[in-house]
Amino acid sequence: MNRPKQKNAGIGVGYVTIMIIFATLCLTVFAVLSFHAAGSNDALNDRAGEYLKEYYEADTRAKEILCRLDEIADSSRNSLFFAESFEEGAGEIEGVSVKNVNGGISAEYSVAINERQNIFVSITFFETNKEYQINVWQTGTNSFEDEPGLNVWDGTF
Repeated sequence: MNRPKQKNAGIGVGYVTIMIIFATLCLTVFAVLSFHAAGSNDALNDRAGEYLKEYYEADTRAKEILCRLDEIADSSRNSLFFAESFEEGAGEIEGVSVKNVNGGISAEYSVAINERQNIFVSITFFETNKEYQINVWQTGTNSFEDEPGLNVWDGTF
């Protein structure tokens, strides 16, 4: 008996078309996600750059105030009453508060970085030598009352 030869059935054209459509769809989704990620990174870089600009402008203003206070301290050392002369000169600078400490005068002020953050500065000027000591030079929020505290268990029942 002669049997007719059976033909091997290969992958049909429909299967290949579905695979090409699926691959195209995957590549399109990855391209859209890639563009979205690049846009997000660009926006983040813009915000970070703006904050750095604001920070360094505020830092420069804080250093200018420090320079003025140092000049006032130098001229006050030449006067007979260092504390009174320094307080009078520092009182002319807006936002500077002065108090007497052991061996000198402490001056405190803050400079706004943006509407939410400040640079807080505390410096001690000594009457006997021409040096000063920076006690605090740090950034912080405008008020700590606005920030919610952490709800942490204190260990009691």
